[in-house]
Amino acid sequence: MSVESLKTLFRPELEELSAYRVPAAPPAVKLDANESPWSLPGEAWELILSTVRRTALHRYPDGRATRLREALAASIGGAPDEYVLGSGSDEVISLLATAMSKPRSGEERPVVLFPEPTFVMYGMTSRAHGWRTVGVPLDDRWDLDVDAMTKALERERPSVAYYASPNNPTSNCFSRDKLEKLIMGFPDTLHVIDEAYGGFSGQSLSRWCAQYPQCALLGTLSKVGFAAIRVGWVRLDEALARELEKVRQPFNLNTLSQEIATLALTDLAPTLQAHVTTIVAERQRLAEELARYPSLHCFPSDANFLLVRYNGDVTKLCEDLLSREIAVRRFSHGDARLAGCIRITVGTPEDDKRLVTALDEILCP
Repeated sequence: MSVESLKTLFRPELEELSAYRVPAAPPAVKLDANESPWSLPGEAWELILSTVRRTALHRYPDGRATRLREALAASIGGAPDEYVLGSGSDEVISLLATAMSKPRSGEERPVVLFPEPTFVMYGMTSRAHGWRTVGVPLDDRWDLDVDAMTKALERERPSVAYYASPNNPTSNCFSRDKLEKLIMGFPDTLHVIDEAYGGFSGQSLSRWCAQYPQCALLGTLSKVGFAAIRVGWVRLDEALARELEKVRQPFNLNTLSQEIATLALTDLAPTLQAHVTTIVAERQRLAEELARYPSLHCFPSDANFLLVRYNGDVTKLCEDLLSREIAVRRFSHGDARLAGCIRITVGTPEDDKRLVTALDEILCP
């Protein structure tokens, strides 16, 4: 069998997709991936290293990640058995797409719905699993358009709806009353609230998981200082969690990631919270700096990044910054409203000072 004939065995939906690409060599100032700019202090590293030294690397991981799920329940709420873990929230999204892939009666494919623009992996992962994706534009304030969402939920009958709050890339939280109205109005859809950036907003909707069985909460440690360990989770009704567990690989989360994530939620939690507090303060300071430039408009942010509209050639601006070893994120496809925007991760004061110096050179020559 030839390669060309083997390619015909791949899902037809893949023809419309491109692989998610990550730059191979990051520049000196990396403000494009929404990571924490802060490394851990020495005492935190000592605690991690002492834990690693006790780890039995010749044994398989705990397939249930018992201690980590207990730490999540203690930190966020609920019972340990309400949590299903993945290698980052990306894998959890894939687990949901696998487990809930049965189409509704009368439909050829399952349907997933989300407001947009939003995190690209909701659509990419769902389409790769054969789902039909439905995007509903956000309003002019990047908030939920309740009328449009209601009509789409009624018309499309999605199995899953995703809401990133704070939203990526728009950086804002959605209005609670609007979101709650949609969740209450459509109990036959699993409404997944993604709080990847929740720590920077000072609010969480975790209590809704207990109030509404059709509500799930997606989370990760990637934005608060542990992007490298790839730990994500979803909290959902225990009966649904048991079904989702059936498609999770038993050793999908390695032992070191489990141990470090447990420390992040317990002993290291005060250190991470201090970093979050510092980032939120720096976010405000950086927004004030960017407001000095007439050609830039900075949207209000509840996350660890800023969405900035540029009244000029965005491609050239990003190239000019990259030539100075500064990477920011631009949007070359998707919602047309993002065409003139860049996304800037909040860095250290030194990183952000270098960014502002570069902008002075580029925008105020």
